[in-house]
Amino acid sequence: MKCTLVWARTFPPEASEGWTLHFIERQSRYWIGAQAGKKQAQLFKQGTQSAWNWAKPAQFIRWFTDGERRYGKALWQRACVYLQSGQAHRDYPHRKVWCEGLEVAMKIKGSQGNRRVEWVYPEHPFTAVSAASEVHANHNEAQNSALRRRCSAYRRRQNLYAKHVRGLQRVLDMQRLIHNWVRPHWGLAKSTTPAMAMGFCERLVSIHELLTCRGFESIIH
Repeated sequence: MKCTLVWARTFPPEASEGWTLHFIERQSRYWIGAQAGKKQAQLFKQGTQSAWNWAKPAQFIRWFTDGERRYGKALWQRACVYLQSGQAHRDYPHRKVWCEGLEVAMKIKGSQGNRRVEWVYPEHPFTAVSAASEVHANHNEAQNSALRRRCSAYRRRQNLYAKHVRGLQRVLDMQRLIHNWVRPHWGLAKSTTPAMAMGFCERLVSIHELLTCRGFESIIH
């Protein structure tokens, strides 16, 4: 990971070799997964696959991204279906669509503060489409800002524990556990963590429990 101050002054941020993928459940703020690695197609495939495996049991899914098209392309390979005869009107222009109940859209940053919302690939004819005002990745962007404040590896003034992908991934995993199980989230009810909002546990979990337990069985109960 190129995160030193010298690197930041010499090269623009987009020239950095590191890339981090985040997936967050909007209602509970549960941090589903975070993966670090080189900015390659394989990273997007692995991250999207893990998030899709977590979300696909749900009946209705709204998958909103921050403008990176590769999320949608990676998901399209796993969640697209072909409409059978009789599933849609003969005038419906699309045969290959998202699976029923899945809606995928992204918010693209526009000029002068005017954002642009774009739906990625055609939706299933039986899937309800959200209003454009509901399509946003604000929760994920807020999580990115909080991660930069809490994790020194992202501050570009130092490269603590970010000299290798393995070290950055270890820091991300620890931050995700603290976010989900230890620290109450300001967007939820008082003294409620994302894990509590999801129904995984009924109380706050201390960092000592998190570091000493061998499995989540002792945390959930």
